[in-house]
Amino acid sequence: MACLLYTQLFLLNTFILFLNLSLNPVLGQILAGIEKSIIEEEGALEALNFAVSEYNENNSDLYLSRVVEVKTVKTVQQKTEAGKTLLFDVILGKTACLKTQDDLSDCPLNEPTDLREREFCSFEVLLPDLANAINLLSSICNRI
Repeated sequence: MACLLYTQLFLLNTFILFLNLSLNPVLGQILAGIEKSIIEEEGALEALNFAVSEYNENNSDLYLSRVVEVKTVKTVQQKTEAGKTLLFDVILGKTACLKTQDDLSDCPLNEPTDLREREFCSFEVLLPDLANAINLLSSICNRI
C-alpha cells in the first residue's frame, strides 16, 4: 500500500516538474522587459519620493502619508528616448503631521491604534533620461 502511495507521489512530482519546465518559456515571454530592481538604483529613491509627494498632494486626507515599507521595485526595460519606467509597490502610513504644517521633514507615524491606517500603493513612474521632469504615470492605493 505504501509503495503505491510513493509511486503516485513520484508521478505527481514528475508531472509538476514537467509542467513547470514547459510553461517557463511562456512566463518568460509574458514578463519580458520587466526586471527586479533595488531602491538604491540610480534615480529610484527620487522617483518614489516624487510619487509619494504626488499622492499626498492629490488625496483629500488632512494628514501627510509616508513610506513605511518598500515591497518591490521593478524596472520596465523599454527602448525609448523618454527614459525608464519604474514600478513601486509600497506600504504607506499616515503621519502625525498635518499637510498644512510648515516643517514636514520629520513626521512620525501616528501611533494610536485607531489612527494607524495603512495603504498598499502601486506607483508607475517615468524617470527621464534627460533633464525633463519626473512623471507619475499611474497610482493605485488600497487600504489594508
